[in-house]
Amino acid sequence: MSVHQLIYSSSAGKKMLKPDLYMILRHARKNNEARDITGLLVYSEENFLQILEGEKEAVSQLFDTISKDDRHSNIQVLHDSEIEQRSFPNWRMAYATPSAKQLAQWAGLHNTTTVAETLSSLKSQPNRITEVISNLLEKCELS
Repeated sequence: MSVHQLIYSSSAGKKMLKPDLYMILRHARKNNEARDITGLLVYSEENFLQILEGEKEAVSQLFDTISKDDRHSNIQVLHDSEIEQRSFPNWRMAYATPSAKQLAQWAGLHNTTTVAETLSSLKSQPNRITEVISNLLEKCELS
């Protein structure tokens, strides 16, 4: 059985403090469990990268809700397809805060210096997405 995976990036509407992010995570984990959605939220330099996995309709409905949330702007879908299995099967919403340099290295972009540049490159080179996911799983401490 395949799983739908949607990956998007966005700019934070305002600087997110740890309490703001923890509240988002607590809310997401509770709601995602009810919807059987798993994934990862990355926050770095006032930018989000989020991976959502689950049944296509549930993922689409959640993304629609996220798209209307004023905590996000400049939302860009980086990847939207069926996958063989979940990348984050045990995480209702994992969380990571890599540096801009780490995220660029994990995408194989060694001359990129900001998260915005890395996300822009991922948008134009979607084949790098799999590499980023693999490196997030391997090298990042997820909470």
